[in-house]
Amino acid sequence: MNKLLIIPMFFLTMCGTAPVTPPAEAIPQEQMEQIWEALEYMKEYDMLQNRTEPDDSINSALENFWEEIDGSNDPTESEELLQLSSDGD
Repeated sequence: MNKLLIIPMFFLTMCGTAPVTPPAEAIPQEQMEQIWEALEYMKEYDMLQNRTEPDDSINSALENFWEEIDGSNDPTESEELLQLSSDGD
C-alpha cells in the first residue's frame, strides 16, 4: 500500500513549478513597460493610418442597402454586350 502512495507523490513533486530567477541580462521592469507602451503606440498609429473613414463605410452600406431594395441602375451583362456589338457596326 505504501508503494501506491509514493507514485502520485513522485509525480506531484516532479510536475510542480520550479523557482525561476531572471537571467543577469534581463531587461528591467521599467524599460519593459516603456517598450510595451511604444508597441501599443505603434499599433494605434498603424490602425489610424489604415482604417476606413466612417463616412465612407456608412455611404457604402447605404448604397448596398438601396441597391438591394430598389435594384441596380447598372445595365445587365446582356445589355452591355448588345451595346458593344452595336458600337462595333
